[in-house]
This record gives sequence, structure tokens and C-alpha cells, in this order.
Amino acid sequence: MYRINRLFNPEIFQGQYKKKNYFEGWYFKLINGNQKSILSIIPGIAINKNGEKEAFIQAIDGIIGQSHYIPFDYDDFKYNSERFQVIIGDNYFSKDRMILNLENDNFICIGELHFLNPIPYPKTRFCPGIMGPFSFVPLMECYHGVVNISHNIQGQMVYQKKIVNFDNGYGYIEKDWGKSFPESWIWVQCNHFTKENVSFMFSIAKIPWFGSFFIGFISFLRIGDKHYTFATYTSCKIKHLNLKDHLISITLKNSKHELKVQVEISNNVGELMAPKVGSMDRKIEETINSKVSITLLDNKNNIIFKDTGHHGGTELSGPYKKLLVPNH
Repeated sequence: MYRINRLFNPEIFQGQYKKKNYFEGWYFKLINGNQKSILSIIPGIAINKNGEKEAFIQAIDGIIGQSHYIPFDYDDFKYNSERFQVIIGDNYFSKDRMILNLENDNFICIGELHFLNPIPYPKTRFCPGIMGPFSFVPLMECYHGVVNISHNIQGQMVYQKKIVNFDNGYGYIEKDWGKSFPESWIWVQCNHFTKENVSFMFSIAKIPWFGSFFIGFISFLRIGDKHYTFATYTSCKIKHLNLKDHLISITLKNSKHELKVQVEISNNVGELMAPKVGSMDRKIEETINSKVSITLLDNKNNIIFKDTGHHGGTELSGPYKKLLVPNH
């Protein structure tokens, strides 16, 4: 039953039977009501090629770009096999709550946050998550899931000896699991637009495929109750993907819509540890304070939606320039 349940519920822990070469992590983005505190918290586990296991919690301060990695014994990791519920030591994570008790010589983050009015990623029988039918393909290098497209936050934390109130804040949850992060990828996420109930994510990566590889991408735009998916498996095309002077330009096109995106990458970059063959020994850089501008058009070039968001997450890793697509 667990094997079937995990396919249709990518948010739950997927690695119950994994013995080596495996990682799994959840990404919580937290922005408080006055937007002066921006944090990403990443709980996870890693099992290397020798079967050595560890649990961890990472954190990035989006304002100053400072990051922290807190290791735990694997025995401190507990999970629920029926729903998304993860415990690492005295820290608790789910789609509707987070409890943190992190304190060492240079990092303090203690408190409880509640996630209200969560909007889950829509599921169907053949598309149980953002990866669509690729969710059912075994032995992929890396899988991706979106847990909460957005949610409101209530609660407070003691962060670096200061009390931070997260009431009326806004958040987002996604996750990754598999053997390794891709060789190269570009990732953008933003759900802090001037208009309410808007969320966007784009990811493109080099994906191994039966001895070869292909360049695949997934993306969604949520505007209120309307959900737009742009992905390799929907026959969507990338008309343009370029990077120049800290500005990413993206144009996605399908039979009904065209999505234009510009990302002004922030200089407040934090360093994260990322998995390679189940070992957390790869360093990547991420910012969670980029500016993201979006224009959605119909197939007659009429503007459906246009807005600019702030506090966007951005990662460019590996030889990502090979992922760029010239105008065509």
C-alpha cells in the first residue's frame, strides 16, 4: 500500500526502502508580514554509496544571504508513511505546521509556525504532481514535487536572538528526492506578487535518460483559482531562455498561451549543500530575494495577466549556460 500511496502523494517521504545512493529534502519558504524577514528552511536526509546515513536541516537568510547547515543522526529522523509529517530531533514539519528548535554557536531559530489556507498542487490520476506522467518513471536521477503552492503563516520565532512575528506572512513548500541533483539546472520560484493568490515556478535541467539525456522543464503559474502548466510533457516549447547581466529572460509557448518571464537576480546569495550520489558534498548557491516579472498572453497576443513579484527564489547550478535557448 505504501508503494502506491507514495506515487500519488509525492509530498510524503518516498525513501522508506532506500539503502544507499539516496536523498530527500523539503523546501519551506517563509516571508513575514512586513517582508523584512525572509527564510528558507530545508529538512532532509541523505544516504551515500556506502550506506552511511545522515539527517540535516539547512537554512538561508534571504535578507543577508547567510546560510547554515545543521547535521543530525539519522536515528533522529522520523516520518509518517501515510501523510507528509517529518520529525528531525525536536523539529517538526508538515504541510500545515513547522516547529523549530535549532540552536548552536552561531545560529538560533526557535518557534512554531502554522500554515493556514494551504493551496495544494492539483493532482489527477495520470498527473499526481508537477512532474506529470514522469512521476511514474522509475530510476530517474531526481524527482520534484510541489506541496503547497502557497499558504498564509501565523506564529513567531526567536531568530538570532530576535523575536520575529510571522503573522500575516506568506509561504511555499516544495521538495526533491532521488539519487543526485541534476548536473545543471535553472530554478525560479515566486509567490509574493502585488496581486494576491499568485504563484509561479520554473525549473529546467539536464536529465539522464537510458544512457543519454534530454533537457526537460516544468513550470506553473497559479492566478487565483486558475492554474496554468507549462512543461515538456505538455508539448510546451521554450521560445527563449537567456541570461545577461543578472537578468534571466524566459518565454514559454503552448497552443493556448505564451508566458514571458524576467528575473532580476539578487546579489544576496547563500550557499547550500546539495546531494551527489546520496552524499551532501556539493555546494550550490541560491538567492531568495530576486525580482520576478510575469506576462501571460493568449494565442491572439492579448494580455491575460501582468504583474511583478519580489523575494523570488533563484538557483543557477552546474554548466547551466548549456540550458539556454536562443530566440527562435
